[in-house]
Amino acid sequence: MKWIFLIVLVSMLGPLLRSMFHDGDWSGRSRRVRGRGKSRPDELDVALGERDAVIEDLQRRLSELESRLDFTERLLVERNPSEQPASHQ
Repeated sequence: MKWIFLIVLVSMLGPLLRSMFHDGDWSGRSRRVRGRGKSRPDELDVALGERDAVIEDLQRRLSELESRLDFTERLLVERNPSEQPASHQ
């Protein structure tokens, strides 16, 4: 019976401490987040722009990597012509 009480106490302690240290807001949402509602679309636009820049960079790097892989494959085929498939000979 003591273990059940301890488990319930520990499971309630986490949310209680979280709510106490989030500006006393018992709903689990910080007042800082609610107060920034007007500037949120601007922040989202900036975040989307940053994400798009990252995606474009990754696409450029992937394209460069594909080119390098193709070049490496061609070099390996030229080096070992005996390993080419029969359809290419």
